[in-house]
Amino acid sequence: MSNIREVPETLIIRPPSEYRSLLVRLTRGCKWNRCRFCGLYPHLGQATFSTRTVPEVKHDIDLLKERHPRAENVFFGDADPLQIGLEAFMEIAQYLRQVLPVKRLTAYARTSTLWKLKKHGILHLAQAGLNRVHIGLESGDAQTLNFHRKGQSPRMVKEATSWLREAGIEVSFYVLLGLGGRDHWQRHILETASLINETEPDFLRLRRLWLYKGDTVFGGPESPLFQEIRAGTFIPQTPEGTVLELRLLLEKLDSKLATFVACDHQNNYVNVSGRVKDDKEEMLAAIDEFLALPEKDRAAHYEAVGSRI
Repeated sequence: MSNIREVPETLIIRPPSEYRSLLVRLTRGCKWNRCRFCGLYPHLGQATFSTRTVPEVKHDIDLLKERHPRAENVFFGDADPLQIGLEAFMEIAQYLRQVLPVKRLTAYARTSTLWKLKKHGILHLAQAGLNRVHIGLESGDAQTLNFHRKGQSPRMVKEATSWLREAGIEVSFYVLLGLGGRDHWQRHILETASLINETEPDFLRLRRLWLYKGDTVFGGPESPLFQEIRAGTFIPQTPEGTVLELRLLLEKLDSKLATFVACDHQNNYVNVSGRVKDDKEEMLAAIDEFLALPEKDRAAHYEAVGSRI
């Protein structure tokens, strides 16, 4: 009995939109862990990847139930909880819904993992009660994805997204502004807008590339992208360039899209939100209003925002 945990394990990272959700840990760290722009789990102290057992996770759910018996929203992590295996994931999801009045069950998911499950596997996820997935699209440009070793292609994204939509599972994409660097930002953004127009995700959440160093309070290794920066194969985007990327992306999105756009992270230089088909022009106007500020005011704003996780 002494080995039984009295508190549930906590996640390393969760989406800002899940701040009110119960957090259930199915896996520890990131199995892929090769993306040049990331490396966050080792930086934050989770250098290795492992899966938890079904009994361990069920025990955590029981502990959470005692504290939050009326919880309606639940989020599964860490980076790719589907790595626990389809049958295990389904068993945990079904158990969760048996013991709690869950209305929304959300999880992180890598495109490559979803793609390997194929249509029938994703249908099983829906049947088990998964309502929404947060997917790191990062870019719709194949060259950018390859450079950063993301391990997915635009074709995989299109196919996996179509299966999710057919299964009735909501799709939340994350896009990283600055991922193309100063040399390839237009290609990165144009191809990303094109892929979003084709796949029509329910949510589009925008982030700015975070180039963290090894001397932060977390104490882990620096961003792997610094190796490319030192070698001259990647030139970081400027703060102003990041704002221009945001504007170009919104400009190129189909005005009929029902996708909800959110800059829901504190490291974004300009925060806009709204549904594309209803609020596109208003969002563009807000960006233009910022860009019309005197240069010294914009520079002071960029400095004040800084960079953080």
